[in-house]
Amino acid sequence: MNKIDIFITAYLRPLFTLNTIAYLKERTKYPYRLFVIDNGGNIVVKEKADYYIGMSKNLGIHAAWNIASQLAESEYFITSDNDIYVPDLSIEPEGDWLTKLVGFMDIYRDFGAISLHPHVIIGNVSEDPNDPEDVKEVDHVGAVMRIMRTQLIRDIGGWEHVIRPQRNGEEKWISSKIREAGYKVGRTTRIRAYHPFGDNWGYPKEVTPEMLGHNPDLKDYVKQFDNPSAYDPKTFLPL
Repeated sequence: MNKIDIFITAYLRPLFTLNTIAYLKERTKYPYRLFVIDNGGNIVVKEKADYYIGMSKNLGIHAAWNIASQLAESEYFITSDNDIYVPDLSIEPEGDWLTKLVGFMDIYRDFGAISLHPHVIIGNVSEDPNDPEDVKEVDHVGAVMRIMRTQLIRDIGGWEHVIRPQRNGEEKWISSKIREAGYKVGRTTRIRAYHPFGDNWGYPKEVTPEMLGHNPDLKDYVKQFDNPSAYDPKTFLPL
C-alpha cells in the first residue's frame, strides 16, 4: 500500500492548522506523507509534518498547489486548506476516510478529483447524506482533502500563475481544467469534514474578508454554522 501525499497550505491560523494535523493523525489509517506549505504564521507546525516548506512570502494558494503537484510522488495526491477536520470512520469496515477516498478514485476512473464534503456549504444546497451515490458530480470542488490524479494535474498544467483574490478562484480554475480534459469532479455525499469558521474565519482582525476573497456580508452569517455540538463528533453529519 503506497503512501498518499497530503499537502496542506497554511497562512496564519496556527491553531486551526494544528487541529487539522491532529485530526489527520488520530483518524487516518491509510499511510500518507504530510507536507505543510507555510505561507506565513505556522512555523509552530514544523515538527508535526513530514515535510515543512516555509515560504519567504505569501505567494498564494495557486503557487502552493503548483509546488505540491511537482513534489507529489503518489499516483493520487491531496490538497487541503489548513482548517479541515477529517471524520472518524473507524466504526465502518473500510476503516477511515482516506481509504475510502483512494477506493473511490480506483473505482470511478472518470473522476479527476474528489473532495470531502464540508459540514456545510455556504450558499449552496448540500447533498443528502442518505443519497445512495457515494460521489456526486459537481461543477467545482475546493481543497477539502481533495484527492486528484497526479499525472492528470501535471498534464493540464496545474494552476494559473496569476493570483486572483476571489472566492473559490483556485477550485473553479483547476476543476474547469480537469473537466476540459474529459474528467468529472465530485464531492463525497456521506464523508464529511468539519470546516470551522471562528471569528473572522480564524484570521486576525486586521485581515479583512475582502483580502481573502470572502464576501464581507457573510462574516456574521457563517457563525450560525460554527457549532460543533450540532454535528456528530465523529462523522460530522448533522444531528
